[in-house]
Amino acid sequence: MREASSKLYMEIAEEIRRQIEEGAFRPGDRLPTLRELADRFGVSRATVREALSALRGQGLVEFRHGMGTYVRAASVEMWMQPLDAAILLSYDNVRDLVELQTAVLAQIAYRAAAQRMESDYSVLSHALFELEASPRRGEHRIASELKFFSVLAELAGNRLLENALRVLQEALRSSLRLLNPKLDLGVQACRRVYNAVQTGRPADARDAVYAYGEAILRAVAEKKGRGQSAMM
Repeated sequence: MREASSKLYMEIAEEIRRQIEEGAFRPGDRLPTLRELADRFGVSRATVREALSALRGQGLVEFRHGMGTYVRAASVEMWMQPLDAAILLSYDNVRDLVELQTAVLAQIAYRAAAQRMESDYSVLSHALFELEASPRRGEHRIASELKFFSVLAELAGNRLLENALRVLQEALRSSLRLLNPKLDLGVQACRRVYNAVQTGRPADARDAVYAYGEAILRAVAEKKGRGQSAMM
C-alpha cells in the first residue's frame, strides 16, 4: 500500500475496523504496535497514528499509556457512543438504546399532534419538503431527517423531551445510518407522522414512530447477524 494522499489513513482505519467486525481483533485485544502496523500497510507511523485516532473517535479502540492500543470492551458509558461501534463490540443494551430513542420520538410525535390547533406547522412542512428533496443516500438525508424530528420536538412544547432528543441525537444519527441504503423508510415514516400531526391524530403519529423503531431494530439484528456469520 503506497502513501498517496492525506486520506490514506481512512483506508487503514476502515481495514482495521473490518478486522474488528470479522473477529480478528476482539474486545480487550491489544492491536499490533505502530511499527508493526506501519510495516503491514506500507505507510508511515504518522499515518497509522491518524488511523488509530479515527478509530478512537468512533469508539472502537482506546489508548492505554505505556501499554498500546486496545479494542474497547463494552461498558455502561457506551450508550453515548456511536451505535454502530456498540454493535461491533457486542453491546448488550443496543436494543434498549433504540427503544429509548423510539419512545422519546413517539411521545414527541404524540404531543405535537395533540397540540395541532395551537401552533404554526408551516416550518414542519418545510422540514418534510427538505427531507423528501434530499439525495436518497448519504449524510444529507440523515441530517434532514434529524432536522424534521428536531422541529417536531419544538412543536411538541415539552422542554424535557426536546432536551432528551438533543442528548440522543448522535446515537439516533448512527441508528439511521444502519438503514442505509433503505433510507426511504425514514421518509415514509416522517410523512406518516406529518400527516397524523396535521390532522390531529396523536395515536397515529405515535404508532408511526413505533413502527419505524421496529424497522431500525430489524436493521440492528441484521447487522449483528452478518457480523456473527463472518466470524463463523
